[in-house]
Amino acid sequence: MIQRKQTLYLFFAGLIPLVLLFIPFADVSTNEITCKYNAFALHEVAPNNLLNLSTIWNAILLIATSVLSFITIFLYKRRKVQIKLISLNMLIILVAICAIMYIYPSFVFQKIPKLSGAKIDFNYTILISFISAIGLFFSKKAIMKDEALVRSADRLR
Repeated sequence: MIQRKQTLYLFFAGLIPLVLLFIPFADVSTNEITCKYNAFALHEVAPNNLLNLSTIWNAILLIATSVLSFITIFLYKRRKVQIKLISLNMLIILVAICAIMYIYPSFVFQKIPKLSGAKIDFNYTILISFISAIGLFFSKKAIMKDEALVRSADRLR
């Protein structure tokens, strides 16, 4: 049944990463340059736009978690598969959050001479990604409750 509450949780858990694709995560600045960091690239805001670094792996992770959430919605007859896919999706969204907030700023950006010692100011919108992980958690919990209810009804008394 698609009209369950876990469907709403999964829908919003799939919609939020799509929204994050189009919102800048942070402003990266040094004394020389100012850059915008989003899901697809880190690009310089100055008129010359000399710095343009691809961060496509962030976008791929966000798209993967979104697609997996939407696929999971339509597997409502197979609750065990839904639970496994949600667990995988939770892992993917947590890897995406780690990549966005830690891996790229700490390792990739620091290898570029222009960005060594850069100050990274994350926007409040990055907190939206945690709502997606929470939605996945609540949907998994609701599906497990449904599975327990079906199992209890199947027992002989």
